[in-house]
Amino acid sequence: MLRRIFSRIYFLIVSVLIAIGGILSVFYICQVRPYVVQTGSMTPTIPVGSVCFVNQHISYENIHIGDIIAFRLGGTATVTHRVIRIVEDGMITKGDANRMEDAALVTKDNYVGKTIFWIPEVGNFVRYLRTKQGIIFFASGAVVLILSGFLIDGGKEKSDKKNSSE
Repeated sequence: MLRRIFSRIYFLIVSVLIAIGGILSVFYICQVRPYVVQTGSMTPTIPVGSVCFVNQHISYENIHIGDIIAFRLGGTATVTHRVIRIVEDGMITKGDANRMEDAALVTKDNYVGKTIFWIPEVGNFVRYLRTKQGIIFFASGAVVLILSGFLIDGGKEKSDKKNSSE
């Protein structure tokens, strides 16, 4: 009885992990990339610790005033802000919580894509997984999951042999 409950929980966890992996793979193929929100510049719309999903397939020319976009700032940082004006040289953006518009202009060169949706709080977990403790937690969880799979399969084989010999 306990083995059956454990087995169902195990397969539920594995199924959820496979589904998440499948969804992220489809997103990757469709050029949708996740980015973790590090600052409060877009609060309350997008809280700190959210994961924004940015469609890199949406072209620069298809962006309109009011759209939330991602762009590179200084070559390394990715910023997610709202387009407030479109001028001849590019787009002017501003974080919803910021008083002033961004000093840097968004052009085709630093444009990444359009933010299509976000999931609050998930980014906090992603950030944790990037720490030393998070890596240990993830690796330990993976080992436990793999070993649990062997134990469940081993238990099935013993029970199958026992039932076939009776």
